[in-house]
Amino acid sequence: MSIDLECPICDADIPLDGDERTGDFVLCSFCKVTFKLVKKKDKWVLVEDYEV
Repeated sequence: MSIDLECPICDADIPLDGDERTGDFVLCSFCKVTFKLVKKKDKWVLVEDYEV
């Protein structure tokens, strides 16, 4: 099952395969910003993480 999230910076679609875990890093292919994937209350959220 694939999941689609929006980049919080540029609003580009970020497709996920569905096998990601909390704490995985996700790169926006459009603006090249790296985010940490976090699951909060059964919802995936992208969090900016500047310690990459």
